[in-house]
Amino acid sequence: MLTRRRLLAATPFALAAVAAPFRAAASSRARRIAAIDWAAAEALVALGATPVAVSDTQYFRQRMPVTLPESVADIGPFWEINLERLAAIAPDAILANSSSLTMTPAIGEIAPVEQVPDRAEKGKRFELAVAIMTHAARVAGVPLADVDAYLLDVEARLAVQRQQLRDTRRPMLVLLPDQNGRRTMVYGEGSLPDAVLKKLGLTNAWTGPVNANGLAQVGLDALMPLDGATFVQVEIPTLKVRTARSLARSALWQRLEPIRAARSVTIPQFHPFGGLPSVTHFAETLVPELEGLPA
Repeated sequence: MLTRRRLLAATPFALAAVAAPFRAAASSRARRIAAIDWAAAEALVALGATPVAVSDTQYFRQRMPVTLPESVADIGPFWEINLERLAAIAPDAILANSSSLTMTPAIGEIAPVEQVPDRAEKGKRFELAVAIMTHAARVAGVPLADVDAYLLDVEARLAVQRQQLRDTRRPMLVLLPDQNGRRTMVYGEGSLPDAVLKKLGLTNAWTGPVNANGLAQVGLDALMPLDGATFVQVEIPTLKVRTARSLARSALWQRLEPIRAARSVTIPQFHPFGGLPSVTHFAETLVPELEGLPA
């Protein structure tokens, strides 16, 4: 029998042959959950156990790769939860990460708080996404067999994307330039993009220092040594025009070898602290863009 542990050690190409499309249904034992943590919220939606309330639902619908029903209540941003609204909903439990607990500790007076895993061991960001879904499912009363089935689907979908990659192993640099065109966020080891690159058999070009979430803010000059890389630029819609204008005026940006060689693609913004649905969405967004690059 496939378990989560054995699944993560299995060969994804073999999984692709046996995995059927996932059809999750809400368990009759599912509890009423308020999800402040978005990775936990997207996990429950994907499993068919939609939370009764989520933080900042409007922004969630713009950023996350799952469809949140209009019936889900908005309880405000994660840093300033609407306690009156939350109390009126009276959830059975609240899924929150350590940041939300620090900013709004009073949520614990409304319902039991289940802290969502939010720190990955070195090189194990994908396993963190699995842990988030497993934790959320347990709290909501969703059978863990549903998590196993979802994992099968994730591995199969990642295998499909891996097979679609051309025969290229250029290192990838996932970056989010600031709107002033002087600095950029880079996603290194421990980040969600890094986990996806590894699952696709690709190499992360950024090997420099990062914070606990695998992120680093650096000047554009720090990218000069990465001549052999392919740039994957993350685009924020509201900043798109200004960022593009600033980079076009940046002599340093234009001198970077991946830019001169037109070895750069653009992908939509994503939630860097997401779980398994965000992992597959990132992979399925990235790979088609890479297909159009010059050999």
